[in-house]
Amino acid sequence: MGSQIQISTPFLKSYTTVDNIVGTSISQVLTPADVGVKRIVVIVQNTSTTANVQLMGNSTDTNGIYIYPQSTVSLDNYNGGLWAKAGSAGVSVHISVAQV
Repeated sequence: MGSQIQISTPFLKSYTTVDNIVGTSISQVLTPADVGVKRIVVIVQNTSTTANVQLMGNSTDTNGIYIYPQSTVSLDNYNGGLWAKAGSAGVSVHISVAQV
């Protein structure tokens, strides 16, 4: 007996990328999605070769998800804002967002 696998992908309205420079103080790197917009995936990459980045869900957090050098974190269906801080100044954080 065979099996059937069906894969469905929504039509993307946009796919955007942006680079943010963060330092040792918390700063916003992604604003919340507009009403009516649904993000499929948010990918955050720490492009530094030496410094860690902490990714947080609001501006009052003191600890967040650690993104190690040259690593990524993906958040499915996340429509909120993101804040980040790094272990040193001038760290580039690359963010890609696919939304419908």
